Amino acid sequence: MTGQALHLGLIGCGSMAGTVLRAVRGAGVSLTAVTVLTRPGRDPVDVARHLGLEPGLVRVVSDAAGLIAQAPRLVAECASQEAVRDVVPDLLAAGMTVVLASVGALAQPETLARIAAADTGTLHVAAGAVGGMDALEAVRLSGLHAVTYVGRKPPASWPGGYTDNAVVFEGTAREAALKFPKNANVAATVALAGLGFDATQVRLLADRDCTNNVHEITFSGRCANGFFRMEGLPSPDNPRTSLTAGYSVARGVLSCISSCLAFS
Repeated sequence: MTGQALHLGLIGCGSMAGTVLRAVRGAGVSLTAVTVLTRPGRDPVDVARHLGLEPGLVRVVSDAAGLIAQAPRLVAECASQEAVRDVVPDLLAAGMTVVLASVGALAQPETLARIAAADTGTLHVAAGAVGGMDALEAVRLSGLHAVTYVGRKPPASWPGGYTDNAVVFEGTAREAALKFPKNANVAATVALAGLGFDATQVRLLADRDCTNNVHEITFSGRCANGFFRMEGLPSPDNPRTSLTAGYSVARGVLSCISSCLAFS
């Protein structure tokens, strides 16, 4: 990627956004500007400092219209399901390219419908904290019979004050993504790659033997049966989120850049 120049848009300025920026720069991309959509009243110098950027690179906006007006080459969403619902459909309708981290937002039928209707832009869904989705998608083409996702995290990483082993949730991927918007994006990713939100079974566990975030996917299909396990280090700033998620978004950004030099 050395020699590539990029005006990047960011939705959110938390730890994941910082990880994306470090990874993109580390791959040799030169950032000409970074437009950050964040809450109103944020000082651009403070935002730049928080993200580890030179203040002169940073532009701060507070809504989708402001981000569209700045015309970044592509946008990385690193915020929340609410941000996806409120901002991403407008960006896509304006013809922009968006790399999505908060995949659980697609479990909301209204949000998915608005995104599907905005067919002038391009949406790239980051795999996030899990791997093996290419294999799951391939088996889906042959016919999938069943997909189960199990997420294990230390008790303190789950909302609700867990201190010991517990079944935090058991149900469908749609229910998990909507009930745990900050903790179950992987369930949504697995659902999109496999059987969909309502046919993918999910168990979320508080596990006192876990020191990291563990993701396990089991599937059976006509051409293969499989089991994937991935153990991700939690983000130092937010233990409920796997550090891998930010690098996955960065991979999506880099993939968008490399796919076509004349970016559409």
